[in-house]
Amino acid sequence: MVSRIFIINVGVNASHGNLRSPVYRDGKFEFVPIPEPIKSKRGCPNCLFLPRYRDLFKEKLQYVPPKCYDLRVHNDPEFETFTYGDYPTIIPRASNLRRIEKDDYLFFLARMVKWENGKFSNKAGFYVIGFFEIEKVIKEITSEPSATLLKEIRENAHMKRAMWNPEWYDRFWIFKGSKRSERFEHVVPFTRGFVDRVLLDRECNKLMWGRKRSELQVIGSHTRACRIIQDKERVKEFFSKIRRHT
Repeated sequence: MVSRIFIINVGVNASHGNLRSPVYRDGKFEFVPIPEPIKSKRGCPNCLFLPRYRDLFKEKLQYVPPKCYDLRVHNDPEFETFTYGDYPTIIPRASNLRRIEKDDYLFFLARMVKWENGKFSNKAGFYVIGFFEIEKVIKEITSEPSATLLKEIRENAHMKRAMWNPEWYDRFWIFKGSKRSERFEHVVPFTRGFVDRVLLDRECNKLMWGRKRSELQVIGSHTRACRIIQDKERVKEFFSKIRRHT
């Protein structure tokens, strides 16, 4: 059986204002996670278990607006112990993650902006930044897991929120990657040519590239929700492209 590829869009995007992920001329990058919600009934922006941007980036704070230094960060996915959390049975954009199984691959796509001459340019694009080879899926977490399992997933942002306030045991799932998982050193550009070779729309047709929307907008709209690549030839093409870059 051919392993399937799941693609999920992560990190800050155009809706986060001046919070942007930089990509350098040589393809190296910094991944900037989203902030914790400012308005939260459960007080997560005050969760001491979550790092602030100043904690996460330290000497690399030039990529973060000063007003965001002390905001708590939803650092997910995290590439130290390879965990990603989401709500496949609650949030529609994540619903395809309900189908993921052991030995499938979860690839992470991020919107990034070129860093040139010591500042952000106006050149944005989508890039593949890493993957998990799925080792374990923990579904619908509604209470504190066993000590053994907690040791495996405690670095995930969802678990940190729940350990801070048990109300956050709110049916999130955690996807655990194997030791073969990886955060790339260099990004893989998710360009129109790459997209045409690996993605189809919801009706299994090729994507439409109209004049009224930019390539960035088309790719963004088609990857807002988790996408699955399971056709053997398209899976092969996807891995071939990734290997050439990484």
